[in-house]
Amino acid sequence: MQKFLLLFFFVILPVFIGCSNKVKVSGHVKFTDGEPVTLGEVCFGTKDRTYFGRINKNGYYTLGEIKDGDGIPPENYTVWLSGTVLSEPILDQNNDETGKFKEIELVDRKYTEQKVSTLTFEVKHGVNKFDFTVERPISNNKIKR
Repeated sequence: MQKFLLLFFFVILPVFIGCSNKVKVSGHVKFTDGEPVTLGEVCFGTKDRTYFGRINKNGYYTLGEIKDGDGIPPENYTVWLSGTVLSEPILDQNNDETGKFKEIELVDRKYTEQKVSTLTFEVKHGVNKFDFTVERPISNNKIKR
């Protein structure tokens, strides 16, 4: 019986009370000109899971499994951005809205899909800060938001 109690308190119980292996990950995202990316989410993904962190107005993010900042498991991740597209109304010749919208991509597509992103980061125990720089699409190099 004592062996069962020891097994319960040191192995089984921690699993049920949420003893986790998650660590905090945060950082900044900016464009090559130094301006922060202020729209979208940073995504860290593996073959099986994806974790997100919203980018704030200063380009800062924190990752989470359930909510921003609650941490993710240590592992090697591919990193990409999502939600970095603006929708703007299309205007007619009188500058009235037509009810149609055009999409403006703020970040080059090579950073917006897991399959093509070359950004990677290994999350380890301890402090995990991942700052990175992205390019604007060539067609939108002069658009700053």
